[in-house]
Amino acid sequence: MRLLPSGLVLAPGGRLASLAAVNESISERLYADDRVLVDKIVTKPLDNNVFLLSCAASNKSVIIDAAADADRILELAAATDVRAILTTHGHWDHVGAAAAVSATLGVPLYIGSEDTELSGLTGTHPLEAGSIPLGDLELEIIATPGHTPGSRCIGIGPVVLTGDTLFPGGPGATADAAAFAQIMESLDTRLFTRPDDTMVLPGHGLHTTIGAERGSVEDWRRRGW
Repeated sequence: MRLLPSGLVLAPGGRLASLAAVNESISERLYADDRVLVDKIVTKPLDNNVFLLSCAASNKSVIIDAAADADRILELAAATDVRAILTTHGHWDHVGAAAAVSATLGVPLYIGSEDTELSGLTGTHPLEAGSIPLGDLELEIIATPGHTPGSRCIGIGPVVLTGDTLFPGGPGATADAAAFAQIMESLDTRLFTRPDDTMVLPGHGLHTTIGAERGSVEDWRRRGW
């Protein structure tokens, strides 16, 4: 791909396209080792991160947060054996393509039981704390209420996918003081117990690590958001 004047690029096949359009079509590999692969696309309108988590040995995968743009999600996952869609929480911007992708692939759709009504989805399966097998992997499902009652994080080895529970710079938004206290308890007892080099992949924006955020936790608690 070659940059041209006026923000245009020469895309594969020799066609002209805007840089923004090309960037929207690109998936990014965020993590890889000999066991697990994690790829990401970003979807509009709220720049949601959609993740594909794959077992390197078996090529089995799960889609995490089928937020929007079903065709791009299907393209992201096309080379893998998708087994399920996992949803970190029930807000509309994280579930917009979930029903369509689930129906197209014929795979189950999981969400925390407390968020089922909030999501507006039907025919879902409960995503409860514990573990889910994926090929040679065991995915850790972590209940982290606060942003929503049914918020879930998903851990695998040195990576944790946090939905809207933890971002670079603080926790996700909460409805009131009680929910803020709840999300801070989730962070204290479920996420900041992990090693500093744990990679944090949130539902929007850039990734971070547990260690990069740990020193700010008391500041977040004092400011109340």
